[in-house]
Amino acid sequence: MEDREHLFLRCRFSEEIWITVTKRLGYRPVLFHTWTAFVEWLGIRDSTCPSTLRKLVSQVTIYKIWIERNNRIHNDISSTPQVIFKKIDRQVKDAILAKKQRKNFRNLMQQWLKYE
Repeated sequence: MEDREHLFLRCRFSEEIWITVTKRLGYRPVLFHTWTAFVEWLGIRDSTCPSTLRKLVSQVTIYKIWIERNNRIHNDISSTPQVIFKKIDRQVKDAILAKKQRKNFRNLMQQWLKYE
């Protein structure tokens, strides 16, 4: 049964991606078992990671998981979590560079690369 929580948070493939993403943001590996827990994590304020970066990376991650799902179903093409993370990394870097003049984006590249 495909639902939002399974597809984006709980399937083994998504979990591997989230572990890599959360480590890259400076957190110990985090697994979200409910959409509510994920949304609460997005809203926390802490010194580990700026909320702008956490939200950007989360949006890109969900988008890339959705693209992977569609490729598997419609094109019979699949990628590894490592390949998907490389795509996430590239898109996050591109988004930060495109908006680097904005106040909330000025130091995000340093933060994104900090735990590389």
